[in-house]
Amino acid sequence: MPVRGDHERLQVIGERLFDAFQPGEVVTFLNQTLKNRGLIFGIRRVGDGYEFVVYDADARQE
Repeated sequence: MPVRGDHERLQVIGERLFDAFQPGEVVTFLNQTLKNRGLIFGIRRVGDGYEFVVYDADARQE
């Protein structure tokens, strides 16, 4: 798929450089950045991998 530059520029709402993949740090960053938008992220270790979960915090208020 070719990369095209003729699209609308996306607004950056958070940015962080990670030295290495640290799943817990990534989830913390996502939670700090997106919680005010009603999203909460979770993670748990499953065997040799990780399971990421995205929760809709606004849905529990209904």
